[in-house]
Amino acid sequence: MRRLATLCFVWLAFVSSAHARVEGDDARALAEAALATDELRLEDAAPVLDRLLAAHPDDPNVLFEHGLMRYHQGDYGRARVELLGSVVRATALRDADERFMLARIAFETEDATHAFSTLRSEDRRFEVRYASGDARMAGYALDVLRRVDEGLEAELGYRHPGPVRLDILPTTQHLARVSSLTVEEIETTGTIALCKWDRLIITSPRALVYGYPWADTVGHEYVHLVLARMTHDRAPVWVQEGYARFLERRWRGEAAHVALDPRSAQLLATAVSTDQLLPFERLHPSIARLPSAELAALAFAQVSTFVESFRGRHGAEGLRQVAARIAAGTDARDAFAEVGGEPWTALERAWRDELRARPAPATAADLPALRFRHGSGEIDETAEVARQDARDALRLGDMLLLRGRHGAAQHEYERAYAVASEDPIVATRLARAAHSAGDSARALAVLLPLRAAHPDHAPLLALIAASAAATGQSDLAREAALESIWLNPFDPEPHCALASVAEDASLAALASAQCGAR
Repeated sequence: MRRLATLCFVWLAFVSSAHARVEGDDARALAEAALATDELRLEDAAPVLDRLLAAHPDDPNVLFEHGLMRYHQGDYGRARVELLGSVVRATALRDADERFMLARIAFETEDATHAFSTLRSEDRRFEVRYASGDARMAGYALDVLRRVDEGLEAELGYRHPGPVRLDILPTTQHLARVSSLTVEEIETTGTIALCKWDRLIITSPRALVYGYPWADTVGHEYVHLVLARMTHDRAPVWVQEGYARFLERRWRGEAAHVALDPRSAQLLATAVSTDQLLPFERLHPSIARLPSAELAALAFAQVSTFVESFRGRHGAEGLRQVAARIAAGTDARDAFAEVGGEPWTALERAWRDELRARPAPATAADLPALRFRHGSGEIDETAEVARQDARDALRLGDMLLLRGRHGAAQHEYERAYAVASEDPIVATRLARAAHSAGDSARALAVLLPLRAAHPDHAPLLALIAASAAATGQSDLAREAALESIWLNPFDPEPHCALASVAEDASLAALASAQCGAR
C-alpha cells in the first residue's frame, strides 16, 4: 500500500506541477545553499532553503534542495515527499541520475525506518534510531557515541554541531536499500556500515551469527562524519578511510594506532615485497566496490598505515592541518606535502620504507570472517570445531547436560578440551559447565589464555565477565562485559555481569535493565 500510495503521489505531482522557477537573487541563493549542503554546512543551508520553500513552494529545484536538506536532518518522511515531488519536473541544478537516485534512497529509507523507535541523550546531542529487535543495544550505542565524540574532539580538534544521528538497520538487505550498495558488495567486502548524508548507519549485530565489533564500527564511521564536516566533504576516499581506520579505537582512551589482524598484516607485507600495493586512486568511489575481501583488507591496511606514518612524524596537529587544507580546496597529496614540508613522493617513500622495516607478520590462513545470518535457524557451532574427537565429546556432553547430568557433561567437555584446548568453542563449553557448577576459577583458567587470540569471540568474553564477577575480579569483569556487549549486545549474560560491577551509575542502571530484559 505504501508503494502504491507513493506512485499515486508522483503521478499527481506530475500532472499538477506549476513549473514555477526561481530567478535572480533567489536563484543565486539557491545555488549557494545547494553548495552548502554538499559541503555539509547544513546550518548555513537550512534557513536559506526554508525561506526559499516558503517563497517558491512549486519550484522543483527548491523542492529538491529542501528535501535533500531534510534527508540530511533525518526527517525522512518530508524528505521523501519533497524529493519525489521534484524529480518528475525538469530541473537544471542537479544531474537527473543524481536526483532519481536520491529520491529512491529517500523513499526506501523512510519505508525501511518509519516504524523505528528513537532514543535521545538527555542533552539531545545524540539520537539513535532502531527497530524493536535492537532495543537492547540502543542505550549502549548512546554511551559509545558520547565516548567517540569526546575522543575525536581531543584528537582532531573538531566537534560536530549535532545532533549526531545513528540508524541501526536490522539486516544487510536494509543497508542495501538505503544506500547505493548491493547485498553482494556488502557481504563480499564486509562493508556493513556507512557514514553518508550527515549520519551514521550500521547493520545490527543480530544480522551476523556471532555479532561483530559494532562499537568500533561506530567509532570508524564517526571519524568519517567529523572528517566530512572538517573538509566540506572534499577528502578523497583514501584519506577518509585512512583517518577512519587509524582513529576508530581512539574513543577507548587508547593512543591512536593501527591494529592490523595477522592476515591483513600478511597481505600488506606481501604487497610491499612484490611491489603490488594498490594505487590510492583505485579505491574510488568506495573500498566496498573492490572485488574481494582480501583487496579491501589490503586497501584499509595501506591507507591507515600511511596516516599512522604521517602522524608519527607530524602529530595530531599535522592531521588537522591536512584536513584544513583539503577543506580550502587543496589536493589531498599536496595538502600532505605542504604540511609535511616535503614532496608527496618523499612522504610515500618514507611510508614504504617503514612498511619494509616492520617485523614479519605472524602466519595467518584467512581473514577474520564476518558470518552473515541467512535464515533464522540455530547455528550448530560444534560443527566448526576442527577435530572430530573433540566434536564427538562436545555433542555427548551436550546430551548429558540436557538430561541434567552436569558432572558427566563436564567430564566430556574436559575430554574435548584435552585435545583442542586452543579452540574457543571447546573452551567456552567447558568453562560454562565449570562456572555453572560453581568453579569459576576453573572457567577463567580455561578462557583467559585464549582471550588475546580471539578478541572478537563474544561468548568467550561474556563468560570471562561472569566468571570474573563471581570470583570478585571487578576490573576484569567490567572490561570483559563491555567488550562482549560491544560485539553482541543480545546475550543477557554480560549485561548481568556488568550490572554487578559497573562503577558508573548510569551504565549500571542500563546494564541492570538489560539483564532483566530476557
